[in-house]
Amino acid sequence: MNIEIIYGIIKGVVLVALGMLIYRIYVSGTLKENKLTKRQAYTDPLTGRGNRHLFLDVLDKLISKKEKFAVCFMDLDGFKQINDTMGHDAGDKVLIELSNIFERSLPQNAKSYRLGGDEFAVVMENIKTTEDITSILNDLKKEFEIPLIIENNSINLEYSLGIAIYPEDANNKKDLINYADDAMYYIKEHGKNNYYFHNKVLKAKLENKTKMEKDLKQAYDNNEFGVLLQPRINVLDKTNISFEALLYWKHPVLGIIQSEYFIKQAEEMGLIIKLDQLVLDTICKKLDEMKFKGYNNVSFAMNISNKHAKRKDFVDKLCSILDEYQINSGEICLQLTNNINVKEIDDFKVLTERLKTCGADIGINNIELRYENLTLFRGLPIDEFRVSANYISENNENEKNLLKDIIKLARDLRYHVVVTNIENDVELREILKSNISKIQGRLIADPVDIDRLEELLENYEKFNSKVKNIK
Repeated sequence: MNIEIIYGIIKGVVLVALGMLIYRIYVSGTLKENKLTKRQAYTDPLTGRGNRHLFLDVLDKLISKKEKFAVCFMDLDGFKQINDTMGHDAGDKVLIELSNIFERSLPQNAKSYRLGGDEFAVVMENIKTTEDITSILNDLKKEFEIPLIIENNSINLEYSLGIAIYPEDANNKKDLINYADDAMYYIKEHGKNNYYFHNKVLKAKLENKTKMEKDLKQAYDNNEFGVLLQPRINVLDKTNISFEALLYWKHPVLGIIQSEYFIKQAEEMGLIIKLDQLVLDTICKKLDEMKFKGYNNVSFAMNISNKHAKRKDFVDKLCSILDEYQINSGEICLQLTNNINVKEIDDFKVLTERLKTCGADIGINNIELRYENLTLFRGLPIDEFRVSANYISENNENEKNLLKDIIKLARDLRYHVVVTNIENDVELREILKSNISKIQGRLIADPVDIDRLEELLENYEKFNSKVKNIK
């Protein structure tokens, strides 16, 4: 054979081998790179646990096997306080320690995932009975009872955990996740630092909750919400005519439904923002109408949802409504929650000052009879406090005296005091002995629709007379 032909064959073989080698190296590198990319996509960078994407994929695979398994949702109680008091670095260390507890404590048939923030999930495979689940959770609970030492601080982990089981509770991923999450929030609202299984009773409540959400949304779209007014008799200034605006639902079948029966649900689904705006817009329009008719001494008060009062966009919308109607000081009082603490007082001050600049007065709703609750608000632009007449009891002199002391303290601090929920002569007589500003309750007048405001104005002197007669 010609040497050139032999050389050509050898050269071709070498080139083919070299090409195959290069291809293998490329494919191997690509596979490794893809594997690394996939691992990063499925891993929480802080804790090294699987993330939400991996968690959802695992659920899909387990459901396809049609074998019994449990899904647990958990978050830490009080984690925000750790971040606020010790800083986010300390909070991250707590989350890392928590993931380490899962790593060393969970058996092989259970895996943990970090879903985000302080939210974790645990998936338990190959379970036969409820006891298989509780055995794992009780072991975890013992681990959580051991304090963590973070930056020389001892931290006791407390948690809320909810469990849903496939296929008993649900046979699809969406419902399993929702049921475990709802069970977690149920235990969070009923004791915390424990776990709770989704059950038929809870499922019924959730189904009612889902129906309520649907009905509320439909009610808003159909303009079924309205405003009632209840007179607030001004004891110190007879020239001012004041009303509290109360949201209600004009249900097409059940009739009038008071807000206390649906307000929590409206808050949870975010509808409360639109409802608060609806109430404010309604009373501002009515105030504008009354001014046009020559009534310049009318004022309104309304509650503002605690859940959304701190949202800047929410406050912006309220101020936009107040600006649109050129509301003056003393005409609209926005009643905020008293459920704040010392750490939130600076943010609360910013909120109240912003609302004051828009023309609103500021009230604190349902203040409890404690000295510290009043002194906490000292220095803030607060105009009035609301106290419930429920504290009054004909046979309880201590509560009577305490109410008098609190009212006196509030007046000394230059706050107006409004006493609400007055339902009998005894309560009214006791209240009138103190230097309060306004009073309201069904004893004086029931709430009526805002469209009957002029009728209320015509009868306002009758309400005043009822108070004088009881004196």
